[in-house]
Amino acid sequence: MDIIKTIMLREIEQINREERRDNKPRFSFSFMKKHPGLWALMFICYLLTAALIFTTDFLGWPAFWGATLFVLIMSILMLMDINPRYRFEDIDTLDLRVCYNGEWYYDRNLSNQAVNEILTHQLIPESIKQGVQRLLATKGEVDFYDMFHLTWGSREPISGLAK
Repeated sequence: MDIIKTIMLREIEQINREERRDNKPRFSFSFMKKHPGLWALMFICYLLTAALIFTTDFLGWPAFWGATLFVLIMSILMLMDINPRYRFEDIDTLDLRVCYNGEWYYDRNLSNQAVNEILTHQLIPESIKQGVQRLLATKGEVDFYDMFHLTWGSREPISGLAK
């Protein structure tokens, strides 16, 4: 099963490299493009807050600058985009990372090259190869969870391989 884990690790690293999944924050205008109404609503609420600040007697410039600083910080944070790395250890694990990454291992498929390598490798048991062929016949694809489940089922995978 070391072979299958090596193939899956190589596939995950390739996806991480191609999609620049490196856990580094980057500026991106994708949030503003996807949710322009939310962006506009935030600034409308800011203008209403500024109007409220200057129409009351006990609020003034300190409250205005505080609200302005808050809106600027939130605007910058909404423009930050982080592509989290996919990790082999996350497959079939339910923890807080699933809330951020999603269950990517159900959605991402192994490449045709990886599937062919699994089907043609001599050291991979025939039962796993038959399972892969059955998946290809029914679904037409093999995702990371399918391969994980076929190989290890309810057992833990070996952790002796380098990451």
